[in-house]
Amino acid sequence: MHALLRDVGISHHVLWQPHTLTYAMPPGWSDRWEGGPIFEEFHFTDAPSPFNGIGAVLNARYVFNTMEKLLFATGTLPVLVGDHKYAERQDDISYSTWHRKRGMSEHMLRTFFAPMSLALNFTHIDDISAEAMLRVMAYFASSKDASRAGFLDGPPGDRLIEPIAAYLRNRGVAIDTAVPIAELLFAGDRCIGARTSDGRTYEADSVILATPVHNAAKLLPTEMLRDPLVHGVGKLTSSPVINAHMWFDKPISRYSNLIFGCGSLMPVHADLGQASPGYEWPGKSFIEICVAPADDLMKLDDATIVERILTDMQKFYPLARESFVKAKLVRVPKSVYRASPGAERLRPGARTPVRNLFLAGCYTNHRFPASIEGAMRSARHAADGVLEYAGARA
Repeated sequence: MHALLRDVGISHHVLWQPHTLTYAMPPGWSDRWEGGPIFEEFHFTDAPSPFNGIGAVLNARYVFNTMEKLLFATGTLPVLVGDHKYAERQDDISYSTWHRKRGMSEHMLRTFFAPMSLALNFTHIDDISAEAMLRVMAYFASSKDASRAGFLDGPPGDRLIEPIAAYLRNRGVAIDTAVPIAELLFAGDRCIGARTSDGRTYEADSVILATPVHNAAKLLPTEMLRDPLVHGVGKLTSSPVINAHMWFDKPISRYSNLIFGCGSLMPVHADLGQASPGYEWPGKSFIEICVAPADDLMKLDDATIVERILTDMQKFYPLARESFVKAKLVRVPKSVYRASPGAERLRPGARTPVRNLFLAGCYTNHRFPASIEGAMRSARHAADGVLEYAGARA
C-alpha cells in the first residue's frame, strides 16, 4: 500500500498518527476502578517488533493487571515467535475458545480482544476464527509500524480513489463504472472477457475478477465452484457493517487517534474533525464510527440506530448528546468475508481452474486480514499470475 501511494504521488495525503492504541472503557465496565470512563493509551516504544508492543503492554494500568501481562506474554508466545503453522491449526475454533484454553482472563478478552475482533472483521469475538486473530497478532509482532494508524487528510474519494483512477487513465487504462458485469465469457479452456448488464461485451487476453466474495460467487460458473481451487468462494459468507458519520458543534473528545470502544456499538472510531483538516469541520468533532456487529441493526431505521449510537457515545463522551448536530449512516449489508471458524482454509488463492482467469480481493488467501492492505496484496498476486500467463515473467 505504501508503495502504491508513493508511485501515484499521494503519500502526503496520509496523516500518520502517534504509534498509540487507545482503549475506551465506559463507567461500570470493571470493578477495578470507579467513576467516569477510562481511556487507556498503549504507547509503542521506538524499538524493533515485537519489543515495541511488549513495552506498550507492560505500561498498561487498566486493560491488563500484572498477572494478565504475564498471561498475555505466555498465552500469545506461539504467535510472537512467528509459528504460522500453529496459527493455521487454530482455524476450527473461535478466538474466545482459544483465548480461554491458553489461560488468559475474561477481562482481557472483553476489554482488549473483543473490540479488536469487531474492528478487524466486524465479527464478534465468540464467532471469529482463532487463526484470523492470530494472523493479525503475528503481523503486529513482526512489523514495527503495523499497528500504527494513518488517516487521509480528507474524504477518500478526493484523496485516494480519484488520484489512483487519474494515474491509471493517464497510462491508457479505461475505467467504466456505469454498469455492473453480468457474466464472464468462456471459450474452451479460456476466459475471453465479460458481458455487462446492458449487453456490452469486453474481450480480454486475461481477466482478473476483483470483486467482493459474494459477487465472485455469482459470476463464477457453478461447475467451477466445485473445483478445489475455488470451492471456498461459494462457501464464504460476508459480514454486515454500518459506517456512521456523526457531527458535533464542539470538540467532545480530546483524542484524535484511533479509539477502540469496549462494550459498545462503536468498537473502533476516530475524531476526524480534529485529526483531518480536509473534512472542513475545524475546532469541532466529526467522529467516524465502525458500527459492529451490525447483523441485528440492519432491519432498524436510521433514527433508531443513531439513538443507540448516541446512548453508547454518551458513556465515553459526556458532551455528545447536547452537542450533536447530525448523522449519516452508510449501510453495507455484505462487506468483507466473515472470518468464522473454518473460513480461513476456504480462502482461495489468485489462480482458478481457468488458466487466464484470476481472483483478487481481500477474501483471497494472502496471509492478511480483510483490509485495504490485504486487497492490495491480492491484486499483486493476481497481476503476477497475468504476467506469468502472458510469458512476461520468467
